[in-house]
Amino acid sequence: MISRVALKIREGATFGIVKVYFKDVSLRWADNSDFPRVFELIKELAEFERAPLEVTVSVKTLQADHAAGHFVCILAESASQGILGMALCHRRYSTWKGLTGHLEDLIVQEKYRGQGIGRRLLEASIQWAESIGAQRLHWEVLDWNQPAIDFYEGVGAQVLRDWYPCRLTAADMAAFPFTYPRFIASAS
Repeated sequence: MISRVALKIREGATFGIVKVYFKDVSLRWADNSDFPRVFELIKELAEFERAPLEVTVSVKTLQADHAAGHFVCILAESASQGILGMALCHRRYSTWKGLTGHLEDLIVQEKYRGQGIGRRLLEASIQWAESIGAQRLHWEVLDWNQPAIDFYEGVGAQVLRDWYPCRLTAADMAAFPFTYPRFIASAS
């Protein structure tokens, strides 16, 4: 059965008609056997974000890191269509707030977007953050991804436009020109 629902995000902003195709979508925790499909979703996201060559993680690494407890992965699955999306979360720490959660990626396969699956995954991520005692849930969104920005603002998230994410890659860290003697011995 296809139903039509008008989605109102905030006063004055509407997105018209949303088709809801699946009643059989459920959420579950990922297990070791799911990571080949999770990896496909990660690659799909990298293509969407115009950075396909940035993906260097492997299925084996995902499996090992998941088994080590480095992250949790929530899957949206349809009995008829398989895994449609995922949310990958991990812990982080704020010197101002204490324990916080980080939503690394929320991915819904493109042809299933606009059907409430992303909202369900976001809600599950919020519930996970609450379950670990997190004082907030943090994530990033690309400045050109206006549909995602609208979605996040529409559910009440603060999109921080006055903070810039900073990063050093593994190669950057290996080549970093340390001024002082190492505090921690090199892993290599």
